[in-house]
Amino acid sequence: MKTIMRLFKFLILLALIAVPLYLFHGFILSKAAKYLYYKDELKPADVIVILSGEETERLEYGVKLFKEGWARKDKIILTGGPVAWKHTYASLMQEHALYLGVPKKAILLEEKSTSTEENALFTQDILKRYGYSSLIIVTSPYHSKRAFKIFKKIMGGEIKIISAPSEESWFRFDDWWKRKKDRKAVLSEFSKFFQFWIFGD
Repeated sequence: MKTIMRLFKFLILLALIAVPLYLFHGFILSKAAKYLYYKDELKPADVIVILSGEETERLEYGVKLFKEGWARKDKIILTGGPVAWKHTYASLMQEHALYLGVPKKAILLEEKSTSTEENALFTQDILKRYGYSSLIIVTSPYHSKRAFKIFKKIMGGEIKIISAPSEESWFRFDDWWKRKKDRKAVLSEFSKFFQFWIFGD
């Protein structure tokens, strides 16, 4: 009898958990993914830093901000290490930036990084070399919070960092769990976030 009562209580508890999850799973999952998003109020900074990845959306938004005059020193830093042969992500981004009308003298390349942490480390070297003290970081919406936290950790209080994730992205927070590409992005980003929480990189 006791076993039956315990089983009955367990089933009731399971129902109390499962029913709300079923009814509100959309809201819960949407909120979970939005945890990955971080955006600051846009303000001028010395330089705009565009992280490699996601084809052209990051670059095109960063170029838009550059043309609007948000970079006080009229410079953008394009980041990203080797792709193949002599090409780097940064050099490929430069080709597109030039096509979009950015003057070559306005472009600085960071061509060694293979991770977001290295993006921050090698970008910091460039900032020190040129004496820059503030930056606008441009990346994808789902990558924005982790990128901001990593840059803050690497650069400490020496550099003012403004997060400006791309406004036009293939990724959408609403109903992301229904689309394979979006699911992959969110799950991959959370796994990297957990690694950052535990190991600090």
